Amino acid sequence: MPAQYDFYKNPMPKGSNRKPRLHARIVTRGTTTTEKLAEDIHSRSTLSIADVMATLVSLGEVITDRLKEGERIYIKGLGYFQMTLQCPPAKTAKEIRAESIKFKSVAFRPEAELKKELRSTRFVRATLRSHSNKYSEIEVDGLLTGFFLDNAYITQREFQELCGFTKGTANRRLAALIEAGKLRKEGLSRFPVYAPVPGNYRK
Repeated sequence: MPAQYDFYKNPMPKGSNRKPRLHARIVTRGTTTTEKLAEDIHSRSTLSIADVMATLVSLGEVITDRLKEGERIYIKGLGYFQMTLQCPPAKTAKEIRAESIKFKSVAFRPEAELKKELRSTRFVRATLRSHSNKYSEIEVDGLLTGFFLDNAYITQREFQELCGFTKGTANRRLAALIEAGKLRKEGLSRFPVYAPVPGNYRK
């Protein structure tokens, strides 16, 4: 299955009149849990799911302990993990006490073989956006007016695709339109549709 991507605008300095450039970013399908990893490994080996789960949990605990001891962790096929630190700015080392040194994050450097394998990934443009267009209320009303010229109602998914919204944004904007008295919710609770309230969207 190919990985999905979408385009995002690069941050621009405040007050800049230049047209922002775009960069591609992976659209995540979700998070693979430890349980799902255990099932996948089980399907490729003779180990039971319980055995794999116990090993993965122990692996996380051992890695944590080793990192806390200042070690760098190497996992064959993946790469290197190492703890990074932060401290207050200072001109000399004498100004910083050990108590001021804090954990910052965990840095990961992928193994060359992993990067080589990932270069063969196939990509396709995401059909649903993972970020929303910034349409004003007037612009959304214009889009809906055009849509309702040929349709009696709109579904959440159709509204999402019409406006280029994420699912969460689409639900919030639909709720706002209902509260404003422009749309009414009809249909089954699990499969609702949204129709114009008379007097709105040329209805």
